[in-house]
Amino acid sequence: MRRSLLPLAIVILFSYCAVPSSAQTIPPVKAKALDESEVILPKPGSQQLLILVLGFSHKSGDACSAWGKRLAADYTSDPHVTYYHLPELQSAPSLVRGMILHGMRKDVPPAIHSRFVPLFDHEADWKKTVNFSTPDDPYILVASPDGHVLWQTHGPVTDSAYGALKSEVAKLLTYPPRP
Repeated sequence: MRRSLLPLAIVILFSYCAVPSSAQTIPPVKAKALDESEVILPKPGSQQLLILVLGFSHKSGDACSAWGKRLAADYTSDPHVTYYHLPELQSAPSLVRGMILHGMRKDVPPAIHSRFVPLFDHEADWKKTVNFSTPDDPYILVASPDGHVLWQTHGPVTDSAYGALKSEVAKLLTYPPRP
């Protein structure tokens, strides 16, 4: 009896270990950008890679902006990539959310309002997706159009971290991932 269970256990173990990390998908987003345009993610019909910059605290805002400036310089007009800033505001008290949004509209340049999408739900799901560990860090994801996470990092933008992101995006654009 023991002999017949051992091969089954091995098959189950290898099946579990063989699940790629990209099997994780982003939580659904149906929200308004700062310019009032509707943003729905993932985008299964799209061919564009998604780069998402998430912040979970007010202090992460400056670090998220630094990532955003680098992304804007390289990907604003790239038809194969789209990026969004996703400040997660679910934990913010509802009484101050209006003031937070007003401040964002004032501080964020109008040219990128369509890429700035405040989120008010799925915070726990996003934290799980990004392997949340440090509240004041920005979290950066590269995902397929259908929302599969293909690459991620967190922390302030550095030449090394940004180079790794650009390298991964270039590789994915050269050899598109298969779902």
